[in-house]
Order: sequence, then C-alpha cells, then structure tokens
Amino acid sequence: MPLLMLALLLADLLSVAYPFVAYYLWREWDRFRDTPSDDYAQRCLWGAIVLLLFIVLGKFLIRTLLSKNRKGEDDPHRFSSDQQDTLERPDGSSIHIEYFGKADGQPIIFVHGWNATLQEWYYQRNHFEKQYRLILIDLPGLGKSTRPANKDFSLDNLAAALQAVIERTGVREPILWGHSIGGMTILTLLAQRIGGPQSGIKGVILEHTTYTNPVRTILLDRLMTAIQKPILEPLCWLMIILSPILWISRWMSYLNGNSLVMTRLLTFTGTQTSGQLDFVTLLSTLAPPAVTARGVLGMFRYDVTEALPKITVPVLILAANKDRLTKPVASRFMDQHLPNSRLVTVAPGGHQGLVERHREVNEAAEQFIRSLK
Repeated sequence: MPLLMLALLLADLLSVAYPFVAYYLWREWDRFRDTPSDDYAQRCLWGAIVLLLFIVLGKFLIRTLLSKNRKGEDDPHRFSSDQQDTLERPDGSSIHIEYFGKADGQPIIFVHGWNATLQEWYYQRNHFEKQYRLILIDLPGLGKSTRPANKDFSLDNLAAALQAVIERTGVREPILWGHSIGGMTILTLLAQRIGGPQSGIKGVILEHTTYTNPVRTILLDRLMTAIQKPILEPLCWLMIILSPILWISRWMSYLNGNSLVMTRLLTFTGTQTSGQLDFVTLLSTLAPPAVTARGVLGMFRYDVTEALPKITVPVLILAANKDRLTKPVASRFMDQHLPNSRLVTVAPGGHQGLVERHREVNEAAEQFIRSLK
C-alpha cells in the first residue's frame, strides 16, 4: 500500500501539470498566429485541444490499451443489499454492514483492502451467496462507513471494529476472509484472542496480505524501509493536511487515466479486462486521501510475527506470484509459522487476484470452506 500511495501521488502531480501545459500551448498559439510562425501556432493549438480532450477522456483510451478482452467475462459493477445495518462504535465511527445469501448458511465475514470498499467482493458475492451467509463491511472512513472521531486508524482499532461486527451480527463460528489490510485486521484480531476464544472462529482466509509492516514485504522493500521515516511518514501527514486538494487531483488522475496506469502496473498482471481495471481504480479514487494516509500510518506500526505460531484456527493463505504490494515471500513465511495453514498461489496473479483471477480464487476458497468441520 505505501508503494501504491507513492505511485498515485506521482500520477496526481502529473495530472495537475496537464492543464498548465495546455494553457502554455494556447498562449503560444495566441502569440504566434497570423505571423510567419503560424504553422507552429497551429500545432500548438491542436496540441492544446488534444491535451484537453485527454484530460477529460483519457481513461477510455488507457483502459483499452492496458487491458484484454476476455470473452464471456462479467465485468464488476456496484451492488447493494436489501438487508443493511449500521454499527455505531465508541470511537465515533459507524460501520456499514450488508448481508447477502442464505440466512441459515455458514457465515462468511469479508474485510476488504485499503482504498477500497465492500464493493471489491463483487465476484465473491456472486459465487458464494447461493450457499452461504455473506456479511460484507466497509472499514472505517471508506465506503459508507464514517471515520473515527479520535482519528484512530490503527490495526488494533480496525480489529476492534471487526470484533464489534461479529458481536453485532450474532453469527456463530464465522469464517473470516480478508484482503490486504483486511487480512492484517483479521490477524490482529486473532493475535488479541491468543489465550482466549479463538475457537469462536471456524476458519480464516488471508488473501494477498502480510504479517508485518508492509514496507518489509513489498516490492523495493529495502528502499521503502529506508525511506519510511524520512519520506513516507511526512508524506502521509502532508496528505492529511492537503486532503481536499489531493482528492481533486485524484479525480483528475482517474479521468485522464494516470491512476489507471499505476493501478495496472502495481496490482494487476495484464490479463484484466478494461472494466475490472476501471472498477478497481474507481474504488481507489473514492477513498479520501486523508483516510488513505492514516491507514498507511497505522500499517507502519503493524506486526504479528510473534503471534503466528499461537494462532491455531485453520487458515487458507491465498498468494499471487506477481504480487508487487505483498510479495509471495510474506505468504510463505505465514504458511511456515501458522500451525494449521495451507498455501495456494495464483499464477499469473497480482494484488487484485480476487478480481483478475476470481475463478481460481473462489475455487480454492470453496475447497477450503468445505474442508472445515
């Protein structure tokens, strides 16, 4: 996530530069038209027009160039349930909850990744709602959930929110399925339960997640670890201060396609459809920059390494061979240290394997769930 945050900031800066370049070209046209340099002026005019069109419509070109046409693939779109709930928490946040599937089915609670919402589980909802009771939540500050009044986005607080959801829904022996920071949230909850009621959880699915500060298990991990204190943390605080301005530039990046380029390079492997690329990028664009930054600051303080051998619930670890935001080495480490785990690696797959390789992911999860007694 820290690497994606940096990449998106770069895309935002580039997006802000485009209007200034277009303005410069227009000024050059106005300055040199009807002069001996009129040909140059006309080129500047056309350049300004093309750039302005790209600023507004560039995403349609980018998503087409960077994606594949997968025949018969169902592109994700927004969905909602008739059964919804809101959980008010002591920290001032409210957690949005949606229910799908069979009321008497095995409950599965889904915890999405950062810069996303419960909407990212589109393919999992479609696959599992026929036989299971699905409980989807928006993490604090994202989707329809509100931010904590105390601005606490630590993994401990996210785990406390998940525990509150389990208690609110009243489900017995749920399966917890987390993607990225969702998996970190689940592991934090299990670490808090060591010596307590871990038996209340029937099984866990950890998808593209890690056991420690993600800068240690990310692409360019040595560089990212070295710049965490001097660069990344100050950048997070700057994002919090400038959040409204950055949100505008983030939407500019979405419209011109810059953020789609970064999303493709860091979270997909090239087999995604244009609709999948656009959908995941849109979810990221909807996340307030201040929430993104506070979540990343919370990740910097996350580590459950010592707790792994004491987590006894059955765990399915879903990795991806080309995951740049959580390298496969993190999944292998968890598999070696969790006493009751199995590892499945999706190939080719990236950090958005739950979208790009949803069939393989859902099949592996289905087999794991059926193996639980």
